[in-house]
Amino acid sequence: MADDATYDDATYATNADEQTQVDYIRGKGHGILSKLFSSCAGDPKGSVHRAWGITLLFIVLFFAMAFVEVATLNKGDGSLALKVASVWTGIIQFIMAILGTFILKRFPTSFSVGFFLGLVVIVAQQNLVLFSTFHSYAHGTAHANHIFANLALSLFLIYGFFALILGHFRESVVTAQTDSRSAKSDVDDDATYEEMAR
Repeated sequence: MADDATYDDATYATNADEQTQVDYIRGKGHGILSKLFSSCAGDPKGSVHRAWGITLLFIVLFFAMAFVEVATLNKGDGSLALKVASVWTGIIQFIMAILGTFILKRFPTSFSVGFFLGLVVIVAQQNLVLFSTFHSYAHGTAHANHIFANLALSLFLIYGFFALILGHFRESVVTAQTDSRSAKSDVDDDATYEEMAR
């Protein structure tokens, strides 16, 4: 394959050397994320799933701590707005855990992975706002406020890392589902019912 190959030529790569040239043409393998996640390149889908598993552990901790925070705010005459914010955020984290697991395990289309990636970034920013709100809040127990704020900051950082790894390996996550579907189905998509019945 020549160095002046185009994107169309890249679709016909047949061996590892040609694929390396294709990746060079497409601009893959030379960015900062490629260097950062080079140890994950051997198993990109597994790396994304492991990163999501770690994220799930912190989501469970945050979900439990959200309700503990509400209880301490009730004792310490805390603001109703902050009580609602901590409960609502706990519910959002729980929904993220279910939705993310469903998308990554059962429904990794390009649209759903892109939607999930955007949702992860939005919820990460919400956690950063919660950190800044609860970190120096005086009502309730100061210790519980700090734990809740630090968990929110931890989730912000973990969601940020997960967004980077999912964004970097999104093609591997999406194509893995497409490959498994095509391997299971030997039926021509354009065939009519009569042609399939024969």
